[in-house]
Amino acid sequence: MQWFLLALVTALTQAVKDTFLKAAMARTDPTLAMLLYSAGAAVVLWLFAAASPDTVTTAAFWPLLVLGGALGGVTYWLYGLALKRGDLSLTLPMLAFTPLFLLVTSPLTLGEFPRPGGLAGIALVVAGAYVLNLRERRHGLLGPVKALVTNAGARLMLLVAAIWSIGANFDKLGLQASSPALWAASIYTATALALLPFAAKRLRQSVREMSGFPRAICLAGLLEAVGLFCQMHALPLTQVSYVIAVKRLSIIFGVLLGATVFREPDLAHRLPGAAVMVAGVFFIVVFG
Repeated sequence: MQWFLLALVTALTQAVKDTFLKAAMARTDPTLAMLLYSAGAAVVLWLFAAASPDTVTTAAFWPLLVLGGALGGVTYWLYGLALKRGDLSLTLPMLAFTPLFLLVTSPLTLGEFPRPGGLAGIALVVAGAYVLNLRERRHGLLGPVKALVTNAGARLMLLVAAIWSIGANFDKLGLQASSPALWAASIYTATALALLPFAAKRLRQSVREMSGFPRAICLAGLLEAVGLFCQMHALPLTQVSYVIAVKRLSIIFGVLLGATVFREPDLAHRLPGAAVMVAGVFFIVVFG
């Protein structure tokens, strides 16, 4: 159960972090916001790493860091664009598909495959994303899916979910080659460096547009550091797909925060989807 509590903390911090990031993007370029946020998270994570016992890295550490950092740069660039262009309650549900993609990537990279109970739980988490837009059923069986995919922010976040299903496995391999504290700090440093080319085109203009260093980005970076620290300690304790599935409870919290903070519509239609996701997490914890 320790892995579940760690993953749940990650889910909570992710939802609040996304709320701060979306608020910050109203005042600055999304790519620059993600660069500053990643760099801020890296600073906090290096403080955690400095307080941790010395770690011996294996030869695989550096290749994994380069690959993981490159994937992180691409995904966070897309993540920022998705948050900028879509409602939290439409974009975040697409991340529920990460556990589904992990059913393909984890067996190939780690040789992991969930037991039947865990598989049923992951299926329920994914089904919850469908139920979130069940009102669109009037447009046909695929109406709820089309309602998500036709939204630019949702499409970008779906691509993020697919890439993250690969990156999550690199994280577990990176943990085996180092330690949770060192890998978390290193991967966010590499991600921030990988974001520089994406931010370079508008960097000078974006910095001029910013009225000081947004407090929201600082808070988002701090929350990400805490959440990632918990996630990296949860991954060695169970299967990657289980941790990521519980982490996706951030979707539930994100839908609620989107409705209360940004006044996003259709909360009554999206709460049933959140309930299905909770049922999925129950299956993972009890039967997985």
